[in-house]
Amino acid sequence: MSNNIDNVVSLADICEILQGRNVDKKKTNDQGEGLPIVVGASDIVQGRFVPKRWCKEKINNPVFSEEGDILISVVGTLGKMGVNADGPAVLSKHVCALRPKQGVSRQYLMAVISRLLLDAIPDTADDVVLGFQNKVDVDVLKKIRFTLPALFIQEWLVSRLTSIATMILAYKGKQEDFLSCDGIISVIEQERKEQRAHMRELSEKLSKIADMLENLPPDSDTLQMIADARSAYSRLLKIQ
Repeated sequence: MSNNIDNVVSLADICEILQGRNVDKKKTNDQGEGLPIVVGASDIVQGRFVPKRWCKEKINNPVFSEEGDILISVVGTLGKMGVNADGPAVLSKHVCALRPKQGVSRQYLMAVISRLLLDAIPDTADDVVLGFQNKVDVDVLKKIRFTLPALFIQEWLVSRLTSIATMILAYKGKQEDFLSCDGIISVIEQERKEQRAHMRELSEKLSKIADMLENLPPDSDTLQMIADARSAYSRLLKIQ
């Protein structure tokens, strides 16, 4: 891996990106018989793969996730991320597996993907698209470019990002929250819930402002700025 601090790569350059096909539910079971299946976002719980369905029947040309893969939901619920710590599992079409190459920090990749996903979500007229209409364009995601510095710099950048979250935890968390993983997760999820509510409120206010300015020409810079901001909030609200 190059030591150039601005070593610009595409996602497909630095990891394998795997996506399977959906498995007929009639071939699956919930008794733990056969191989686990990564069905969708609901199988990613608190940062790790927790299977709910298995398959012991033959599947044509299955795509497998391996232990250590980053799993990310790309249909329906978008951007829910975790790590496969369970070993070989069959991938559905609703979840991608990212398999980082040597010299790539898994934590850095997960942090970068959290942002890159926004550029792989198609623009829609509505603020929120429901159900399986909600999709990440995986081909676009593969081509998105970003910097991949040396491994020690990747790790340093992650530490700086973490320091921002630590400030929030220090302000809103209590000492006893840090005595358990569940406590830390609870503080983080509550903050995230509040931020999403704030973004939704801002998007609604921008919509009202746009309605008040309906007499402006359609190509008005002000209306374009409002539309761009609403589009950005819409994408953020689709990411889990």
